[in-house]
This record gives sequence, structure tokens and C-alpha cells, in this order.
Amino acid sequence: MKTLPFEIGIIKSCYRCGGEFSADGRVCPACRKPRIQTRRPPVTRDLSFREKQIAQLIRQAKLNKEIAFELHLTEGTIKEYLNRIFRKLEVKNRTELAIWAIQHLEAAAA
Repeated sequence: MKTLPFEIGIIKSCYRCGGEFSADGRVCPACRKPRIQTRRPPVTRDLSFREKQIAQLIRQAKLNKEIAFELHLTEGTIKEYLNRIFRKLEVKNRTELAIWAIQHLEAAAA
């Protein structure tokens, strides 16, 4: 019987990057490291008409479900609009958006 310089099955290839490694598991140590999340720059400060509508409804403390019903959209679409608005205005949550809407949208309506 011929002897091999390594044991079969010890060297594996990572299912993410395809690199070879000799550890237990299916992912190599390089892929196991947490990814660094970079903050995306704001797209533009100008909100579209629909985004202003949604910000105004957030200002009224409406839930995503209520906003979706009122605007005839899905909740998923409302979430996407909110994420876009958060990025544009560099706000972190609904509360900051509501404060922004009180300060800016009310002044624009008057």
C-alpha cells in the first residue's frame, strides 16, 4: 500500500472563496472574519415627492403597515423608502426622521 504525504479529507476547500484550508468546518479562517461595514455616503439631500409623503406620515407616528395602506404600497416598499430616506438625510431611526420632518417639512408647508 502506498502512503500519502497527507491524510485524505484533512485539506478542504472553502465553499465561499474556494481557498484550501486544513481545519474543521466548511469555511476557511479568512472568510470567518467579520466583514467591515462601510457607511455609504448620502445619495442626495433632496427628497422625492413620495419620500416627503412618507416622512410626513412618520411625523404623524404612523406604522409601516398604516403608511402602506394609506399610500397603496406594500410594507416592503415602505421599508425600502425609509432606508433610502435614512441614507439621504443621514438619520439613524424613525425618531430622528420625525424630528427632521417637524423641523423641515412644516417650514416648507408654511
